[in-house]
Amino acid sequence: MSEVSTEELAALRGTRPYPAITLVMPTDRKDPFGDKSRILLRDLVTEARRRLADDPGVDREARRDLLHHKLDLDVIESARDSFRPGDTLVVYLAADEPVQVWQVTSPWTVVPRVEFSTAFLTRFLVAAEQGSRPYLVLILDQKLCRLFRGAARELSEVKADGFPYAPQIPSPEDAVPGPIPHSAPYEDHEAPLKQYLRALDTHLGQTVKEQTVKEQGRPPLFLIGSPKMLTMFGNETQLGDLVAGTLPLTGMETVPVADLAKRLAPVLDEFHARQVSEALAALDTARGRGTFAGGAAAAWTAALEKRVSLLVVDEGRVVAGRISDDRRDLEVLPVPEPVTLPSPKRDIGPAPHSMGVTTDIVEQLVETTIRADGQVLFVPDGTLAATDGVAAVLRF
Repeated sequence: MSEVSTEELAALRGTRPYPAITLVMPTDRKDPFGDKSRILLRDLVTEARRRLADDPGVDREARRDLLHHKLDLDVIESARDSFRPGDTLVVYLAADEPVQVWQVTSPWTVVPRVEFSTAFLTRFLVAAEQGSRPYLVLILDQKLCRLFRGAARELSEVKADGFPYAPQIPSPEDAVPGPIPHSAPYEDHEAPLKQYLRALDTHLGQTVKEQTVKEQGRPPLFLIGSPKMLTMFGNETQLGDLVAGTLPLTGMETVPVADLAKRLAPVLDEFHARQVSEALAALDTARGRGTFAGGAAAAWTAALEKRVSLLVVDEGRVVAGRISDDRRDLEVLPVPEPVTLPSPKRDIGPAPHSMGVTTDIVEQLVETTIRADGQVLFVPDGTLAATDGVAAVLRF
């Protein structure tokens, strides 16, 4: 199951009265409110309170509610019921709404930040959802077939839809004790094996159908088996288009889940690398067809016009800029230096947002693209250096 559901993301993406405050920081997945994390969170809260007090654009009642009932370490810690293990802490605060605290897994190193806007920053949750997008792992074995659901690097065994599945395949060796020297392959052996694989495929199809409805997308499938079983299953399955990678079988019908996840990690890395390569190829094709937007400014205008089919962004890219009054044009500006660490200082000038500069351009691009049914892919930092970390494939 993914870390963030589609419904949860939709609820967080809504426009809110200013300010919708987002606090983001790295944390210890096992102890998110340990001493080190609490000190960092305290600095972020202090910075948010300072900006809230200095910002003339904040409604008086909203300021009072946020200062007295939301921006407090104890209040934030008490709101952590929905925690999942992860290395990034995201806190959402808005007037007249409950405090929301998320702990998710980020694909990149997170820089502590405080953001005031008219919407929460969900970029980190989108990236976590993307990184934890569900997949299936099927172990093909003549003695026992097991199916696992995966998200990020974690696996859980499926014990439904007929799984685990144990076939009954006859063999001449079952009729007499001991091996049969120099015996020819049993001619009737493959027929029931094929029948079993077809039945297995039917059970697998049911799981795929359920997961497709739940996650709004068909999951990639990773197969583990002997060369013969992989070939035979490939010939019998109706789900061959889902196969995203294979591994040889080495006794994994009984291996612990944690060991299986470790062995699967390189295959997942290859799969994600292929996704990046395919995205870059799509960008190259779009460039040749004249349906390419390079850089945040060009992507911004195209996204507002609902023309972005695929938005590709370097994982840690932060873009600051000034948006025109009609919101169609973006002037990219240097990203302001963070003022939160090592400790907030009161002699810092006006907050960036009060000077008409916003630092959540990437987040707004992501949200605008998703709302127009476009796809978003985060890629390793430096992948899009030629376009300053942002590029898009356009519909037209």
